[in-house]
Amino acid sequence: MISWMQKHRKYLVVTIWISTIAFVGAGFVGWGAYSFSADKANAVAKVGDKTISGKELQSSYNNIYNYYNQMLGGKLTQEKADELKLQDVALNQLVQQTLLLNYANDLGIEAQEAEVVAQIQSIDNFKKDGNFDKDTYFKTLKAINKKAKDFESEIKKEIVIKKLNEALKMPYTELELETLGASIYLQDQIKAKLIDIQNSDINISDEALKTYWNDHQTDYMSEKSYTIEQIKVLSSEIEVDEKRMQEFYNENKHIFKGDDDKILNFENAKEQVKTKLQLKMAKKEALKKYLAFKDGELKADQTRTITARNSNIPLDKIVSSKVGSYIKAIELKDGYLTAKLTAINEPEPLKFEEAKESAYNSLFKSNKQKLLEEKAKAASLNLQDAQILDFLTREDAKKVTMLNENEARAFLNHLFSQSEKNGYYIFSDKAIAYEIVDQQLSSDDQNTTQKEQLVENIESIKVNTTQNMLIKHLETQYKIEKY
Repeated sequence: MISWMQKHRKYLVVTIWISTIAFVGAGFVGWGAYSFSADKANAVAKVGDKTISGKELQSSYNNIYNYYNQMLGGKLTQEKADELKLQDVALNQLVQQTLLLNYANDLGIEAQEAEVVAQIQSIDNFKKDGNFDKDTYFKTLKAINKKAKDFESEIKKEIVIKKLNEALKMPYTELELETLGASIYLQDQIKAKLIDIQNSDINISDEALKTYWNDHQTDYMSEKSYTIEQIKVLSSEIEVDEKRMQEFYNENKHIFKGDDDKILNFENAKEQVKTKLQLKMAKKEALKKYLAFKDGELKADQTRTITARNSNIPLDKIVSSKVGSYIKAIELKDGYLTAKLTAINEPEPLKFEEAKESAYNSLFKSNKQKLLEEKAKAASLNLQDAQILDFLTREDAKKVTMLNENEARAFLNHLFSQSEKNGYYIFSDKAIAYEIVDQQLSSDDQNTTQKEQLVENIESIKVNTTQNMLIKHLETQYKIEKY
């Protein structure tokens, strides 16, 4: 979601009053405050003969922040808002709006007071028992720290821009309707056949495997490893008597609780007490041995080489250490470890025998995919014993019974993105070869609803395209200054 918003942020249109009311309705979220100037009355930009105040920018930023935050389920942070450059989105939105307002002003487009009143009275958040309520109106504005005159000014701008958009609106044509309808509501009737490969169909010689390994040696590297000298202290080898256990229990009884969250008595907690006391004493012993080891008074019990895969000890302290460093009291499940890092072994290409199994699996998979594609391609050009599937749309995954639903969705997305009559689609372990035998648009019963949706989409596309082109033109007609 974040990547999508980042990509489209300069085209995102969130009108001021709609986004304001949106977060009023959801409950005001007081996040995203971004200080643009000490004095919010100061102008932050000038477009044509109209200025944009710091107060307007702060309001626009807060609205956009809350809009994004709702889209992300309340998880938008200030850091992520900065990453998305929401402050730039807010300013650019105001600049584009002000360009349109300048143009509308030159055309003589205005908002009448009666229109502003009617627009405000139509907003559900200002209603009580189904009717506009003045007290509710002022209380709601107070909750978002907005003055009535400022809100009414925003509504007036919104109405002016809406009128301008209506003036720019162009009716759809039948050609546009047919073209968009064909791309969205086209149905394909196909014949299709599943293609699979048996493992026995794939033969890999030792020579072929060795050649593959020679060409891909860097894909088969040893794991980075660490050579350490270690001294291990096992907690189970630490002797503790009952008196010491009783003392430890008395000092720490609050940590020994049963399933009902009540403190256990000593007898019931005895085993837990013993384990925790032994672990505590093992750590103390490990610290002593660490000092003796570091001073050369004690030798390591064992030298071993460990990796992230084969290690049964936490590696974070070892990985962050330098060669020659001593590491004290690494906690284990059964005690503590003191160690000295003697070498860091960087990854290097594995020998053929070491890499043989992995290389074989990779080559087998690659050869299987190649053979699968060859068979699927050949089958798609001469389909034998194929199954006829009824007319399909992009949404008819359940009708493709030869595939599971996820596979069918992927196949249909492929089918409706291709222009060729014959084709194939490769999955990880099989393929489907197909031929389109007929095409049609959806039935007349569906087309009434579909036509309304298509008309709405076409008009929306044309308005947005026209407005974007107009804004680019207006940027050359009105001087823009950002302070």
